Amino acid sequence: MSQPLFDMMHQVGERIALAPHRLLCVSYDGTLTRFAASPEGAALSPQMDRVLQSLAGHEGVTLAIFSGRDRNDLQSRINLPGVIYVGNHGLEISGPGQLFVEPGAAARTEALQALATRLTTQFEAIEGVVVDFKGLTISVHYRHLPPERWEDVRRIVHATLAGASYPFVLTTGEKVFEIRPRVEWNKGSAVTWILEQLSQQDKPDTLPIYVGDDPTDEDAFAALPQGITVKARGAGETAAQYTLEGPAEVRKFLEWIEELVRHEENVHHEGMAAAGS
Repeated sequence: MSQPLFDMMHQVGERIALAPHRLLCVSYDGTLTRFAASPEGAALSPQMDRVLQSLAGHEGVTLAIFSGRDRNDLQSRINLPGVIYVGNHGLEISGPGQLFVEPGAAARTEALQALATRLTTQFEAIEGVVVDFKGLTISVHYRHLPPERWEDVRRIVHATLAGASYPFVLTTGEKVFEIRPRVEWNKGSAVTWILEQLSQQDKPDTLPIYVGDDPTDEDAFAALPQGITVKARGAGETAAQYTLEGPAEVRKFLEWIEELVRHEENVHHEGMAAAGS
């Protein structure tokens, strides 16, 4: 059963402080940012931007940002060197010396484009629905739609998928339907892939820390029983070990991690200097 993270700071802090390296994975929308009236409006606060910059600069931390957005959109919103960007719910990954696109999803780009075109046509008569084709996935947003029309959106999405020539996976988020190819890959696969890359870079004992709020983050929580997993919205069932309540508490947690890591690095450097004197 998940526990409030701030009730377990001593145990969590000890693990983070003692880890030889940390892979810090954080979801973008709803975790680093508040949900905006439109997806384009979701932006980092100045305080969140500062803590991410600081974390990205620590040699003891690899920072990875996860999102349902496509990778280029995600990177343009953060644009920090040395960060790993994971877009389209884990289907594409880029970072220093790294580039990965899940082959099965890439092979279905044309089928997704055709599906997005059909959905756009279906929703032409419903103002307030946005169909966002992101190359490897599709998002159907209905944040501006009154509640009495939500069932219409669900019905149209399900009916359109039922007529598709290729099987797709449908998940739901904050007033959004997410559609992606049915491939054996998810955010859990993506974080496992990143850990494997770090192991090949002489970081085999990396501690994974994953903070997210979306249903698709559950795959990452389940893939990291040895790590620290945090659901950023506490309500509902989750495989995460700990919970936080929204971006404000996430920022406090990230600031706390930055302080822990900075302290450990200072102690290490002072010890090295003393040994060499």
